[in-house]
Amino acid sequence: MWEWIRSLPSDWQAGMEAPAIPFSGGPWKAIVTVGMGGSAFGSEVVRAWAQAYLPVPWLVVRDYRLPPWVGKDTLVLAASYSGNTEETLEATEAALQRGATVVGLASGGLLKAWGEAGKLAAFVELPPGRAPRAAVPFSITAQLRLLEGAGLVPSTWREESQALLKLLLSKDHPPIGPLKAYAQEWHTRLLVLYAPPEYEPIALRGRQQIQENAKHLAWHHTFPEMNHNEIVGWQHPAPLGEKVAFWLLSGSHTHPRNRLRLEFMQNLLTEYGLPYWHLAPPPAPFLAELMWLFHAVDIFSVYLAEKHEIDPTPVPVIDRLKTYLAQKA
Repeated sequence: MWEWIRSLPSDWQAGMEAPAIPFSGGPWKAIVTVGMGGSAFGSEVVRAWAQAYLPVPWLVVRDYRLPPWVGKDTLVLAASYSGNTEETLEATEAALQRGATVVGLASGGLLKAWGEAGKLAAFVELPPGRAPRAAVPFSITAQLRLLEGAGLVPSTWREESQALLKLLLSKDHPPIGPLKAYAQEWHTRLLVLYAPPEYEPIALRGRQQIQENAKHLAWHHTFPEMNHNEIVGWQHPAPLGEKVAFWLLSGSHTHPRNRLRLEFMQNLLTEYGLPYWHLAPPPAPFLAELMWLFHAVDIFSVYLAEKHEIDPTPVPVIDRLKTYLAQKA
């Protein structure tokens, strides 16, 4: 896992330097991603960045079923690193039957076979040989190239990528000391990650990576929404402070009112004696900040796995589930 995480700068540069991917279709009234886990996650980052440019809404579906409105005027991104994820394949078949423009992203499997057979409007083959969650940078840059090729987003993501590479290669990144220290300090606690809506993909990534890499339970939410409900739950009796730790994520693109909320939350956590850490990247273009934080939460998750003395790469419980489902087919 360490090798894959440390390769982020080179992986990103390869995607950044690749050309846009044009394909026919449209105009579309909506974009839908069908995918699960790490395969779906790439769309979370791209959608967060692209919202400033997209003329249509974008929905991520993590299920077998598509909404009834998906049809000929919908662009569907079918993302499955293996190419064989059963939920993704069933939803993709439905999209094809309804006449949607379907683009595939996979390293192989049935989804790749559909691409080679001409069933898809376009197909992007992702480099094989990784855990799906470690191939996300390839998926992100592939989707940016696809949307650029479709004329839905500008090429400015490439300029922002230059800023990202500068951050990733600076001597101050990643913040190894605090990431390692908090992983060791918090290894017996439920980890709760909070972020404003524009940075929610990173809170989600942190939760997923902590769970898959460290086999450790985590939770995430966004503010201001959690300020209207979950923040009240911090008033639980004293033992809570021994069982939970809070990780606050933000950046320079946070809404000014949410910065005030973040300040209040930190003061309140201090008042309640609850442990927390606030992590924010150096000010940079939005995409660069997102991926800087992406890298940081990935690193934290592996340090936490090391503290638990477990291999971060295998996910035996998921393998057991897949075997069980296969037996029931």
